[in-house]
Amino acid sequence: MHSSPRLLTMDLKVEPEELDSNQPPPIEVFAHSSTLHGISHIFTYERFWIKRFLWLVFFLASLTFLLYVCVDRIHFYLEYPHVTKLDEVSTPVMTFPAVTFCNLNAFRFSQLTRNDLFYVGELLALLNNRYEIRDIHLVEESVLESLKLKTDFQNFKPRPFNMREFYDRTGHNLNDMLLSCHFHGTECRPEHFKVVFTRYGKCYTFNAGGDGSPPLITTKGGMGNGLELMLDIQQDEYLPVWGETDETSFEAGIKVQIHSQEEPSFIDQLGFGVSPGFQTFVSCQEQRLIYLPPPWGDCKVTPMDSDFFDTYSITACRIDCETRYLVDNCNCRMVHMPGRTSAVLKLNQYMSVDAWRSKTEECIHVCVACAAGDASFCTPQMYKECADPALGKEGYRPAVMHFRTCLHFKD
Repeated sequence: MHSSPRLLTMDLKVEPEELDSNQPPPIEVFAHSSTLHGISHIFTYERFWIKRFLWLVFFLASLTFLLYVCVDRIHFYLEYPHVTKLDEVSTPVMTFPAVTFCNLNAFRFSQLTRNDLFYVGELLALLNNRYEIRDIHLVEESVLESLKLKTDFQNFKPRPFNMREFYDRTGHNLNDMLLSCHFHGTECRPEHFKVVFTRYGKCYTFNAGGDGSPPLITTKGGMGNGLELMLDIQQDEYLPVWGETDETSFEAGIKVQIHSQEEPSFIDQLGFGVSPGFQTFVSCQEQRLIYLPPPWGDCKVTPMDSDFFDTYSITACRIDCETRYLVDNCNCRMVHMPGRTSAVLKLNQYMSVDAWRSKTEECIHVCVACAAGDASFCTPQMYKECADPALGKEGYRPAVMHFRTCLHFKD
């Protein structure tokens, strides 16, 4: 018996919906179901193309504005914005500031010796380069006689000369200048002042602190609660000036600077003048500034990289930079500059005046990393040719003899 094979056929029926599900839906379907505002009006089955175009313009404008605001806020955040906060605080006790003052005449005429004039006579504009008295027709008779004795260099053998010793010996002595001194009504004496050297020579600082002496404090402001000084400027000791130099000036009086104990004196730039013959009242307020470190500000949180100062200040930075640069280029330092005296002078290492001025301007704005080292004091010739052109000071008119000043905090 044979069985014939059977062919079984099965028709597969595909629903139209199932076939269409494999294709992506049109953009109009997506836009209609999207929550993004406006897109459903752009992609629509409607035939009003003007309406769709206007919606497209509004949508793109809104998107552009959104992106602009986002970019602007991100840029603002990356600038690390901060708020400057100013507070006025009353305190029952305040540290009284350091007060530095200098006689505007750096050298007493009576203390000049023949040896001094041999070395610094031209620097002080008293002699010309031939060791002769300058502008002899302008010299008073009494001064001329004294100068003739001190400038008789016939058979004269000069002795070694040191600028630091010269500044110290010929500078005005506080024992002679100080006529009266009171702090909080209590008498103060010359031993309460510290000798400092500045561009004005030998100066004195009251309430300098340091050396185991804590700074003085004050409990209230107003007259009678600060420092009162009466000084004799000793104008009879002033050098005869016929032409102003960096070491001499036409003015007479006192230069004063008020500063903190941590900040070195920079009196030739930051001090104010006090005229003799007047009583001068000075009131001040303490201002404390706290600067933010990076990335909110430019200040460094690391200690000051200095061989001379421990506490950072703009003044310390300026003096440090000028000292390093002078040592690096002249192998010497000026009397008012910090350092130790150990290096040998090399008198041939000078630089031009223009280069000095250019570098000094750099020091005003930024503290550059200059090569530092110990150096001895500049000679008078180096003062004239290397240092003074960059650090000269302006002159003024002479005045009278005595003055009184009272320094106190505001009430």
